[in-house]
Amino acid sequence: MADFAFDLKPKPRTALIPPPAAVSLARSLITELANTWHKGSSYPLGVQAYSRKLLGEKWFARISIHDEPWDWFKAGICDNHSQNEVDYIDTFESYSEIDPGESGWKGIHARYRLGFPLSIREMPEWILAIQPDPDVKEFFVISVPADVPVSKNTVRGRYASIEYLQELPDGKMKWTMAFTSDGGGFIPRFIQNLALPSTIAKDVPKFLTWAKKKYAAEQS
Repeated sequence: MADFAFDLKPKPRTALIPPPAAVSLARSLITELANTWHKGSSYPLGVQAYSRKLLGEKWFARISIHDEPWDWFKAGICDNHSQNEVDYIDTFESYSEIDPGESGWKGIHARYRLGFPLSIREMPEWILAIQPDPDVKEFFVISVPADVPVSKNTVRGRYASIEYLQELPDGKMKWTMAFTSDGGGFIPRFIQNLALPSTIAKDVPKFLTWAKKKYAAEQS
């Protein structure tokens, strides 16, 4: 575990740690977020942004609380995570599997089309989507960069994130997401970072709109 960190260094499969250890590290980061991270702007739907430096990288985070049912978040974010993101994140063009994930970690190439004049970004990732205890309504989705080649004519991007969803005592859902990224290419990191808090805040209404259409229709 000592050699593993939530950073932007691309990792071979051999560097990945067992799911329980990854969950333990992720839980520690999420637990301290609201108390020790810098509080930033607030956004619609009660989304609160945060930021801090972590392992030399600028991290951003958001926390929001929702009335929508657990099943929407579990099915939409934890189950078939990347497949669903393609449907509600505008710039997420497609993904392909590079490793089936027998150990819990699944490898993917995520492709993002950011629009002219920017090149297509490809972000190889290891993703662990896990509900640690089937009797407890909480799950983690952990992503770290994968050390595998990217496709021709694309720019390599790097991305690390932790998403955590938990049911609160009052039955509401608390959604926490923390991440750091480098899109690569010619855009300086400080310029990229300016847009990231509002970008991840907008993902909340995008997901909820998509989930309502998909799951409310299925339940009716």
